[in-house]
Amino acid sequence: MDRRDFMKLAGATGLVLASPLPSRDATAQEGARPYDGPLFVFVGANGGWDPTFFCDPKGFMSEDEDNPMNRTYANADIGTVGNLPFAPVGEYPAFVERHYQKMMVINGIDTKTNGHDSGRRVVASGKLNDGFPAFGALVAAEYGAGMPMGFITNGFYDATSGTTARTRVGNLAAFERIARPNTIQNDRLFHTEETMARIQEAQQSRLLAMKQQAKLPKEQQTMSTLHMARGSDNVLSRLLDTLPDERPNGGLERQAQLAIAAYKAGACVSATLSTGGFDTHGNHDQSHLPRLNNIWAGVDYLWEEAERQGVADKVVVIIGSDFGRTPRYNSNNGKDHWSVTSMILMGNGIPGNTLIGETTHEHRLRTVDPSSLRVDDAGIRIEPGHVHWALRKLAKIENSPLHAQFPLDVKEYLPLFGS
Repeated sequence: MDRRDFMKLAGATGLVLASPLPSRDATAQEGARPYDGPLFVFVGANGGWDPTFFCDPKGFMSEDEDNPMNRTYANADIGTVGNLPFAPVGEYPAFVERHYQKMMVINGIDTKTNGHDSGRRVVASGKLNDGFPAFGALVAAEYGAGMPMGFITNGFYDATSGTTARTRVGNLAAFERIARPNTIQNDRLFHTEETMARIQEAQQSRLLAMKQQAKLPKEQQTMSTLHMARGSDNVLSRLLDTLPDERPNGGLERQAQLAIAAYKAGACVSATLSTGGFDTHGNHDQSHLPRLNNIWAGVDYLWEEAERQGVADKVVVIIGSDFGRTPRYNSNNGKDHWSVTSMILMGNGIPGNTLIGETTHEHRLRTVDPSSLRVDDAGIRIEPGHVHWALRKLAKIENSPLHAQFPLDVKEYLPLFGS
């Protein structure tokens, strides 16, 4: 397969490859060192979710309360599993029961914005500024240089700021044509395996010769990109071999299955999964709950697939949304944008059965002591930047040049994960 055909097929599948900056690309493509660290998966709820419907519950005080925080349950019905409270609605209670031992819930996070674009950016990257890379991009840049699918994304927020390539995968059937260019139909081969091996050897020899002749940085970058494309076939084929025959029709489950398979195949460091419909300015209760249930079902499936593939002990999951929703209903029985939100973290290196942060009954944040993390009126506000600083330390990139190149706004390090 030549480079033109590779790019054409990539577009047909929805496999979008965004090239990194030349300064990193020139050295990265020569062959990545084996990656045996965690798979970082960010799950984004597009539109701004309502934490009072699940992990930061606020029910009604009495049946005759005027415009309560929530109409679907009473404060007296709020439940607890371990240290984690839950709203008694939808599938979240069962989700917490299954996963609380590996869950950390952080309530009362101040996003400092009510805007969708800025909210997604700060929650996924830790900073409000335009052009700041998502956390998944940073870890992929650090550990996934040369991997064909180091950073897989399905939307939400996936800016890379030139640090790495991002991969968007849509049509898996066409994707198979990239991974197995010598297969025609029904596993029939166009060339014999021996002939294909000779073709690939000749292609690689020609590419190496072309790279040696390239003098300009742009030429060298182009040759490196083509070299990666040529060398990706085996990894992508291994990915398809890793995918189970039964595949979900769509949604978070399909995204999760591909992310786990790509990691198992050695092709991926991080992935962003995404689902939408959370901007419920009208009919909040009826519209919001099914979307939340999609999240819990998708993350459930992700963990089931990670267990099946034998990599569950290597997975870190970060679940977040643009912002929260207002404490009260509007005239359309909806809820509007609210800068206070929650995040859920799970998996490798995350202290389970842990609740950090608190909000008032009116869903206004409370400050915490930066050392003990206990609620303290003289403390500081938890911001997404604090979460991302802890994530960077968890990923062991806090001393990387990338951390210095893309500094977070927060001044204090919060020991969210125990150190």
